[in-house]
Amino acid sequence: MGHHHLKKTSQLNWNSDRLKIGIIARSDVPEAVELTRRLLQALSGTQTVLEKKVARAVGRRGVKIQEMDVDVMITVGGDGTLLATHMLAPQVPILGINMGGRGFLAEVSPEGAEEAVKRLVSGELRVEERMTLATFVGKKRLPDAINETALVSGSPGRAIEFRVSIDGKNLYETKGDGVIVATPTGSTGYSLSAGGPVVDPRVDSLVLSPICVSRPKVPSIVVPESSSVEVETNPSGGEAVVVIDGQFTTPIKPGTKLRFLKSNEPARFLKWRTDFYEKLKEKIW
Repeated sequence: MGHHHLKKTSQLNWNSDRLKIGIIARSDVPEAVELTRRLLQALSGTQTVLEKKVARAVGRRGVKIQEMDVDVMITVGGDGTLLATHMLAPQVPILGINMGGRGFLAEVSPEGAEEAVKRLVSGELRVEERMTLATFVGKKRLPDAINETALVSGSPGRAIEFRVSIDGKNLYETKGDGVIVATPTGSTGYSLSAGGPVVDPRVDSLVLSPICVSRPKVPSIVVPESSSVEVETNPSGGEAVVVIDGQFTTPIKPGTKLRFLKSNEPARFLKWRTDFYEKLKEKIW
């Protein structure tokens, strides 16, 4: 399968003396480094492990994300920071603090960060699981996506031809910039920009959104979470690229078959306050 699995976190150990918290922050954003310093003060008395770059910025020794043996991680940045962290440590629950940008997954504001962290330590925040997407290229499994896997043309301005099947039944063959397979969580991201629908995260499904296709022009389609989605690129076409959550990229040879399934490993987030529809109103329109 070629997929790295870390130790599965059991239910969080809320004995605050033994709780281990990893902190990952954008070390290139001064406000994120400053907030990390404040969080370390709020967390004095709790075991904290810092990612290498931000550790250097605050004068401590750090650890690589994939080597952190922690119960929970706090990310200080945006959704990208959170997605990158999840990719390296898929089993660890994450509390995301948003330092600007839209922040759909990183839902804690910098002003609320210290309060959120105190509530985290006292065990008041609940863990919410979100479905993730497994992507296979042939037999090789790529990292799971929280938001989406996109198949896009390898050369800008050049269309790719591809065929989409659901559960082995051919659905359509078309030509364009590519196709996005998104989770409900990812429906408010890249998929939405490509004209896809917003899906409530409680609706377990996969969303297929074609990107700028013609001949035939096909709509976005929402399929059940139990579906197997296959996308095959034309053997005589150009090279394509697979991009997962905007973090992981790999080139794909012409004539490659990709398969997408609901992953057996959900992503885990520490729930702050925001209701999905409140968030939509705040972030999208």
